[in-house]
Amino acid sequence: MNLSLDTGEGVREGLKKSSAGRVIASFRKAMYIRVGPHVFALTIASVPSGPLHARMNMLPLGAVGDPVEVRQGELRVVDRVVPISEQLWVPTVFPDMRRATGLLSTVLCHVPNLNLSGTSDDLLEDDLASFLQVGDLVGACARVIGHGAGLTPAGDDVAAGILAVDSILGVHDRVMREGIVGTAATHEISRAFLRWAAVGQSIETLHTFLQACAFGQEVAARASRARLTEHGYSSGLDLAYGALMALKYLPNALDAAHFSDLRSTPKGQAQMMR
Repeated sequence: MNLSLDTGEGVREGLKKSSAGRVIASFRKAMYIRVGPHVFALTIASVPSGPLHARMNMLPLGAVGDPVEVRQGELRVVDRVVPISEQLWVPTVFPDMRRATGLLSTVLCHVPNLNLSGTSDDLLEDDLASFLQVGDLVGACARVIGHGAGLTPAGDDVAAGILAVDSILGVHDRVMREGIVGTAATHEISRAFLRWAAVGQSIETLHTFLQACAFGQEVAARASRARLTEHGYSSGLDLAYGALMALKYLPNALDAAHFSDLRSTPKGQAQMMR
């Protein structure tokens, strides 16, 4: 029996109601499935735990377009039952995340490539800072989403890092973050990852990296960074970059509320445009 090793909350959510679906993407390390409105992935054991991952030793047979069914909490791919572990993975999250900023900045040393040219976007940090410093989460995410290479575009990964930290710090409310995800110009797999980032959940390696940085554990932080390089085209490092931008530039919750109120007035809008 190929029982999965652990299961994210997004997978559990997708198995709650009986529904039919399809395999929507299949790779060596992961098979992405849509059932009803839910998207999640079956992955091999070397893929980090995450809200959308059911990790297992061997992927089931299946190709893009093959039928999938959830029946009474049981997942079937091409009429074969795929056992899903009852071991639920949830990240260890703590609100005092800003302590991670210094070591994270020292260890990360990465700038995402959002322009498909093979070169880094040297203006990216300045652009994101201009949005985040005034609490403009919508503008920051719009600046990056949909740009770059990868299954999840690099810009989407940056946005996911920003959204996850915003959620953990409680800077903006969940409704705003979910609104950003719901209207994002991206595809369904990336939107699924963004949706969970909006409630503070990303891949285990990112959470471990941030925790090591917050506690000043440089050796552990560098080990986590090395693991992030193994995740996607550049997804792991792009996630961490987004998290760093949020930690460096997001205001606290009270200041964000002040900026939001200010932007809603004609005088405030004029000030923001200067």
